[in-house]
Amino acid sequence: MLSQVPRSRMYVAAAVAAVVLVSVAVVLIVRNPSGPATAGSDSTVAAAPSPTATPSEEESVSSSDEEETEPGKPSNGNRAVGLKAEATSAPGVTARLAEIESVQATASLPGEVGGPALAITVKVKNETGKKLDLALGVVNAYYGRERTPAVSVASDGEVPFPASVADGESATGVYVFQIPEEARPVRVELDLGNGADVVVFKGRPQR
Repeated sequence: MLSQVPRSRMYVAAAVAAVVLVSVAVVLIVRNPSGPATAGSDSTVAAAPSPTATPSEEESVSSSDEEETEPGKPSNGNRAVGLKAEATSAPGVTARLAEIESVQATASLPGEVGGPALAITVKVKNETGKKLDLALGVVNAYYGRERTPAVSVASDGEVPFPASVADGESATGVYVFQIPEEARPVRVELDLGNGADVVVFKGRPQR
């Protein structure tokens, strides 16, 4: 019959085994300080920050948003043609200033101003293949380097566009604006509405 191992030796062996296990654990931790990898960590990529506008981009956006046309002034976005030129407002729609006549306007309505004026005859030609609506047509005039809005004298010789013009036909409208004799240059804007481009005529009319 085998002799029994003393209890003191058993306690010593257990202590040695515990020390060995602790030592192994310490070695593993030192070799991998970040700790165990989590599942799927190899395929995970941090999301890139959303792009932000640089200072120059922010200034550009803010300046374009804040820029407004001065009330009563025409837009600078439309390229002007000469007073005797023909301009295209929309596909198949052309316009020109058929006549610019110096007149002495007589004011008879509130807000009108009499005196030296220009009677401007605008001619629109329709080659769209269908009837062209002119009911929304508007003519404005400006004068001088500051583009001062000219006052319309509608009561003295003004003849607005007809409501429409048939395909292949032309229509005219006469618009009278109080413009000083010395005012140069003159700018005339025609807006036919319905999404058509605003056409601009600019020059020095012969008085």
